Amino acid sequence: MIRIAITAVAFEAVARTLPFGSVAYEPQLNAKGERLVWLEAAMVDRLGAMRRRGESYSDVIVRIAAREGRFDG
Repeated sequence: MIRIAITAVAFEAVARTLPFGSVAYEPQLNAKGERLVWLEAAMVDRLGAMRRRGESYSDVIVRIAAREGRFDG
């Protein structure tokens, strides 16, 4: 498992699309107001591969969720 920080908007997009309890996260926000989530290494690799120049993991999550019609950000 790998821990990454994502924005509150990205976390909401993830929370809306996955079953309750399927994403491990830390309850407190970091200094930037981001949520720390734990993902399988393969998922982090996949997100990294989908990143466009200048995008964060959060940007990728929101973009994919919006494209799938699961989040209107």
